[in-house]
Amino acid sequence: MTKYIKCFGMFMSLSVSFTGLALQAQTLNIKTFSGKITDEKGAAIDGVEVTVIGSRVRAGSDKNGSFAIKGMSEDSLSFNKAGYKELRVAGKDRADISVVLAKSNGADYFNELVDIPFAKRTRRELNYAVSALKTDDFPKIPVSNLSSMLAGRFSGLLVQQTGNQPGTENIAFQVRGKSSYAQGSAPKLLVDGVERDFSDMDINEVESVTVLKDAAALNWYGLLGGNGVILVNTRHGKARQDFINFDIQGGFQKVENLVTPLNSYKFATLYNQGLTNAGQAPAYNQEALDAYQNQSNPYLFPDNNYIDRFLNKTAPVQRYAVSLGGGSDKIRYFTNVSYYDQNGLFKNTQTNDYNSNFNYKRYNFRVNLDYDVTKTLSFSLLAGVRSERRTDPIGGGGGGTAAVLSSLFTLPPNAFPILNQDGTYGGTSVYQTNPLGQLQNSGVYKAITNVLLASISAKQRLDFVTPGLSANIFFSYDGYGNYTHGFTQNYSVVNQTLTPSQTFRTPAVLAYQFAGFGTSTKNNEVWAGFDYDRTIGNHKINASARAQQATSAAVDRIDYNERLFVGRVDYGFKNRYFLGFTGSYSGSENYAPGRRFGFFPAGTIGWVVSDEDFLKPNNALSYLKLRASYGRSGNIGPTYDSNGNLVRLPYRALFTRGAGPILGSSFSSTTTAYEVSPTGNPLTTWEKIDRLNIGADISFLNNSLYLTADYFNETRTDILSSANLPGILGVAVSAVNSGKVNSKGFDMSLLYQKNLSGVNLSLNGNFTYAANKLLEQSLPSGTLSYQSPLGYNIGNVNGAGNKRYYLSDGLFQSQEEINASPKQSLSGLVVPGDIRYKDVNGDNIIDSRDAVSTNYTDVPKAYYGFGFNISYKLFDISAQFQGVYGRTIDIRSLVYSGPNNLNGLSLDSWTPATASTARFPRIALTDNGNNNASSDFWLRSGDFIKLRTVELGLTLPQRLTYKLHMQKARFFIGGYNLLSFSKLKDLNMDPETPFAGRGNNYPYLKTYTLGVNVKF
Repeated sequence: MTKYIKCFGMFMSLSVSFTGLALQAQTLNIKTFSGKITDEKGAAIDGVEVTVIGSRVRAGSDKNGSFAIKGMSEDSLSFNKAGYKELRVAGKDRADISVVLAKSNGADYFNELVDIPFAKRTRRELNYAVSALKTDDFPKIPVSNLSSMLAGRFSGLLVQQTGNQPGTENIAFQVRGKSSYAQGSAPKLLVDGVERDFSDMDINEVESVTVLKDAAALNWYGLLGGNGVILVNTRHGKARQDFINFDIQGGFQKVENLVTPLNSYKFATLYNQGLTNAGQAPAYNQEALDAYQNQSNPYLFPDNNYIDRFLNKTAPVQRYAVSLGGGSDKIRYFTNVSYYDQNGLFKNTQTNDYNSNFNYKRYNFRVNLDYDVTKTLSFSLLAGVRSERRTDPIGGGGGGTAAVLSSLFTLPPNAFPILNQDGTYGGTSVYQTNPLGQLQNSGVYKAITNVLLASISAKQRLDFVTPGLSANIFFSYDGYGNYTHGFTQNYSVVNQTLTPSQTFRTPAVLAYQFAGFGTSTKNNEVWAGFDYDRTIGNHKINASARAQQATSAAVDRIDYNERLFVGRVDYGFKNRYFLGFTGSYSGSENYAPGRRFGFFPAGTIGWVVSDEDFLKPNNALSYLKLRASYGRSGNIGPTYDSNGNLVRLPYRALFTRGAGPILGSSFSSTTTAYEVSPTGNPLTTWEKIDRLNIGADISFLNNSLYLTADYFNETRTDILSSANLPGILGVAVSAVNSGKVNSKGFDMSLLYQKNLSGVNLSLNGNFTYAANKLLEQSLPSGTLSYQSPLGYNIGNVNGAGNKRYYLSDGLFQSQEEINASPKQSLSGLVVPGDIRYKDVNGDNIIDSRDAVSTNYTDVPKAYYGFGFNISYKLFDISAQFQGVYGRTIDIRSLVYSGPNNLNGLSLDSWTPATASTARFPRIALTDNGNNNASSDFWLRSGDFIKLRTVELGLTLPQRLTYKLHMQKARFFIGGYNLLSFSKLKDLNMDPETPFAGRGNNYPYLKTYTLGVNVKF
């Protein structure tokens, strides 16, 4: 059968064979299923949601318990109501259907299976602190980074966007805040149990996401799980549930929060103001100012708006995906193929030879197979292939997109005419980079990145040894490689305002850029061991033991190796009382021989209190479980040198050869060895984390409202710090284990589900509060008490590493105020309009000893999310919000962005006329150290609430889709990052990515999309 679908002005032919599928054309017999629903005592139940499985067709039972719903003769039905166990029945050859629903006695939500490392457990059985979600209800919004879809959905997980460029939208994660000041404190990202980044996967590939938060869950991974783990599991086929699914989406991304450029007249006026503020003569006379204002001579007095000329306000984005799955009891399959395309924002990029606009394309392919070879032997193959194509303007000097953006955002508007009268590129000896030349005559860079992710596993049941025993082996192989090519070119610029005119830069004709393969990386990992899963009467035992070996190899570095032995035992009695233990023996080659391995144990306990006779479930409290865990985790603390480079094997002392005399010998040239600084420290060890978690799982209102809440308290010791040894030693030590941080707080999640007169309502919310305090750290000798970081939180502002700030006291309004104040020594020039600082130590001088330690940090104290899914008949709408609280940003460099640190915000700078209303200090082009110092004057709240995702859908009636031989067809519109609420709106900047659209940073983007989903 062939269908034609018109999408975005183009026709696509979809040729689909339905042979072997459960849904076949010859069996499309529509019928009405009807019947009555009662409880175990025969009483009618109203408000039961009746769903045709595999579709969005729903109905509800009336006050008599009666229902009627249209389906096909081959369909099955699902019956759901809060407080009752879900029931599925086959509709084939059934007339009136009598359904009896049993009370759930503990909420089906807590009986759902949750993915944990190499196993699944029901929420009821788990004593761990985890946050888990299926991705079925996630919106299908075409974003290049899948990680962004997690924002605001998980308690304990902070998702922060740090960049906006297509294909490189950086996402940072934190689990339960930050508890180490050392670098490398991000959680591990695992796909199907293997450390992999999932940001470039297609959303159709992902079935569930689980965030592991406490010691009992994390210690499975030994030294690699100290900062939390995000566990992603891909989709598998299900027996006798065959389907083919098509997704077609298109839309655009819209620019927001760009730096406000100045025209040439305002720029020149403010530039003169900056000079006269410092007692210097203005650079532009009145004739020049008039020419800029009147634009009477655009070649001698140019007035450029580079942003309008070279930057589009929108850019297109599109995604196409086909997935199919199903199978039999013996073999199941899932396959997904997708294509994603996102354009950049640049204008004037098309030449006869190439288009230099940034572009990101991605092709994803996945196939997951599960095969039961025999009744006791099963086999799985999980394979994903990805190919990414990036096009980037070389931009001059190889700076790429960032170099072009730097020109658009920082070139003075009057620097030169873009094109001279004779068509040559304009430029000067100072400004030799022309944006048009960057885009049309600098060349283009193309990169292809290919990724293979493959896993093979086998499970052999050993019931002949003892029932419930099985042997398991898991092997993964990942390969990463890239290929680069493109064109190079160069151009000259001409300054025709001089006589004779002057030419700068050396032009070069179009040539092929060096093409070649980059360094390929190969990772492999093996897990092997045994599982024991058995229920004997009231006793249930789940036990696992594994050994792991992992290697990461590349030709330009030493291989990375990991080794791990881990065991886990979970015991349940009467499905009411639960005990658990996880212990791993984990090592790292980062530490000296004899000091590489450690043991990391954790224990858990849980009690379903609502099953006790004294607290039987009722309409108010349906379910209550109390649980706790405690254990010691480890974390590999990375070591960096003074230049920020990662130090490999930091326990070693390295030497380099050099030429020079040996002490006590003649001055003839000899070969000597010098110890490389920093020298190794053989005593370094891992961070140790003692973790306590106390939690509760509760169901209220007849199993309509679910609450999960956890209190955590963690103390991390042996954090790597600078050694701060006396300089007389002549060499620095890489790092010492001297830091200690305590982190504590709580996280919680809420879920409310209800059917209200045919309206299916699902509300979700989560909240996390995480506070930390630095208890110990190696400090330089002579550190003043009020400048010590001890007792304050960790983290800094804008990633600058600064925790000390001068305390501001407004702006100086007159020279008399300056004369009567302590001497300001932070710059050579202090005049009215400059920031006044408090004399903290009382010596009547403002210097470095007046900066004080503070709790300012861009790590939020609290973060939260909330959202809803609502459906009624053919319509559905969903939205998800994310918010953070207690975050601080420094706007100093944002206010001073633009050409010569001037932009639209400079109009709010101090002048004698605006002294009472000015928001910022006077304009200063030089000697501005006083106003540029790190002070609380520049600090602002970085709190925000964002509408991360929204989607509105319309599902075609089933009577129509059946005629078209479809299971369902849904049309939808959606968006990403559409709304933002913060205290920075007056500054025209995004609080999450404040540098976006300034300097050389890609602008902030909102995404609007429309799409169609068809399922056969």
